[in-house]
Amino acid sequence: MNVLFTGRGTSGSWQIRGEQIAAAMGAKAQPMAPRQAAHAVVGIKRLPDRLVTAHAYAPMLWDVVDAWPQPEGNAWGRSRCLEWLSGELARIKPAAVIAATDQMRKDVESLGVQAFWLRHHHRPKIKPNPIRAHIETVGYEGSAQYLSAALPGILRQTMAIGAKFVINPAHLADVDVVLAFRNSKGYAPRSWKSGVKLANAHGSGTPFIGCEEAGYLEIATGVEYWAEDEEGLGVALAWLADQSVREQISDRFRRAAYSVDDAARDLAAFLDSVVGKL
Repeated sequence: MNVLFTGRGTSGSWQIRGEQIAAAMGAKAQPMAPRQAAHAVVGIKRLPDRLVTAHAYAPMLWDVVDAWPQPEGNAWGRSRCLEWLSGELARIKPAAVIAATDQMRKDVESLGVQAFWLRHHHRPKIKPNPIRAHIETVGYEGSAQYLSAALPGILRQTMAIGAKFVINPAHLADVDVVLAFRNSKGYAPRSWKSGVKLANAHGSGTPFIGCEEAGYLEIATGVEYWAEDEEGLGVALAWLADQSVREQISDRFRRAAYSVDDAARDLAAFLDSVVGKL
């Protein structure tokens, strides 16, 4: 099947859900792609009208990953999120939707559109974590703006155990514990944000402490640690102090890792099912 991946091409989501998966599928990925022959088009994230119109000739599957307006949409409740989603579905008219979480899939299908939950895969060629004797470094991957309210507590708790805190380490394997906290408490961040941070923790075998968001809970192995405040973070770090505990977590994580090849296989099967019915 000839599949074209397209979108604005300006985000990390495009690299992960567009370029990386397309390469694993042997498909083409082109930002703002002009009209061209394809059996199906996968549109990533925010799709301008001219891109939707250019590819009206083929079934369009819309990957909604992180597409809602941000930062304002991160404070919306469920009803406002569904209102926005309904409007975008009416504008894009996708043959089906690719959802970043299973909760997003359920919400899309509640609006009458077929959807498929495609898990986020871990970073290709990610380095394995060596699991050091002590927690020396606690890390976070992402924009520091999403940590602003939690940062003072994070610094206090990491200093209390004699560790340092780093943002965007060169390799996830360079940190002993990775955090996935977020200031935003709206419906979309809690229910629609992907589990990419946990996917990378699984791939590298790096112990994880995060908020109880759908994107993480839906792919959890049972050995993740959850914290919503400074107190919870301190308790979780104490639980992870023992090297043997972190080694067991790392082994469990790496067995559960979801690769780009896994994602490409699952998406290809869904595309076949959608296009075959049209």
